[in-house]
Amino acid sequence: MRRISDFGLRIADLVAAGVLATAAASAQEPEYFKAPKAKPRVTFRWDALARYDRITHLRVLADIERGRFEFRPEVAFEVSDRFKIAARAIGSLGTDENEENARNFDNYRSNGAALERYYLEARPGAWTIRAGSFGMPLAASEMLWDRDIQTPGAAISFTAPAGTSSLTFAGAGFYGPQREGDRSRIGAGQVLWRWDADPLGLEAAASYWHFEIEDLKPHYVRQNSFVVRDGKRELASDFRIVDALVRFRFLAAGLPVLVSLDGAHNFGAQGDEKSAFEGSLTIGRVGSPGQWRAFYTYQYVERDALVGAYNTDDWWFHSRYRGHRVGVAVTLLPSVFAQGAVVFQRRLDLKSTLNRVTVDLVKIF
Repeated sequence: MRRISDFGLRIADLVAAGVLATAAASAQEPEYFKAPKAKPRVTFRWDALARYDRITHLRVLADIERGRFEFRPEVAFEVSDRFKIAARAIGSLGTDENEENARNFDNYRSNGAALERYYLEARPGAWTIRAGSFGMPLAASEMLWDRDIQTPGAAISFTAPAGTSSLTFAGAGFYGPQREGDRSRIGAGQVLWRWDADPLGLEAAASYWHFEIEDLKPHYVRQNSFVVRDGKRELASDFRIVDALVRFRFLAAGLPVLVSLDGAHNFGAQGDEKSAFEGSLTIGRVGSPGQWRAFYTYQYVERDALVGAYNTDDWWFHSRYRGHRVGVAVTLLPSVFAQGAVVFQRRLDLKSTLNRVTVDLVKIF
């Protein structure tokens, strides 16, 4: 081992000497061509969703069948590759009414239009700074946070090399309204380790989430344990969540494979229902015509493990359940794919299992 170490040091010395010699030679030569600076530019992107959604075997409701359509254009002014200002609007049209969304545990409004993103992003050196209303900046599974929910506030991160990998330290603070006029405050911190040797990749993240829930509508409160005080429904638990996320990427038979494991524990929960787990497997990719992707996800979420107002609504229940979601997507046109998925989900206190089928036509950025 000592000989190997000495040999490695000699190789490193030779490489360093070569780099210094090259740099010295370059410094003595005149620069005839300078790389042009990137000019400020305006970019336009958009995505869209058309969804057929059917939920059956509901315990107290009749079967639900509905359509959902969304269009999201985004305009950005990119001053350079280090600074931009952007805004994104959303237009929605659904076969059900907005008043039904709360009853049906949806994070979206069926009909309407709004400006959902407006933010600035700066990347000075190894730092990334965001302010305004933007997508979730921390690594998180949808078991913890629905990617469709925007985060008004600010976030900052710093990435440092760690040998052949990197470490990112991130912090964020969000302030409502996020859920129909609430004034909840959310603080989160994360350490993310990432190793990338394409096609192999591995990342591991540890996060702490602190929720101060305020003025949350009753239909969101009911997704967790609650008490009634002065005729008002309030959450019974605090939410001080520690989350651990691991993702592993590799090739199998020439296809990209992603394995994701996510575990969360709420140290502010009252009672024993305070843990959650998600395991997910994805094979393939979408984007270019003919490409396909298949996925399977298992989730187990106890009643007060997560804040039900903020996690994914691709599942019917938001807490107190276990279930499976499986689907296949096929790319039809550049950046356009069709996807079918089915959910089998059961509340932890019930024996019946509901089924949910979604068929999507998606245009991605």
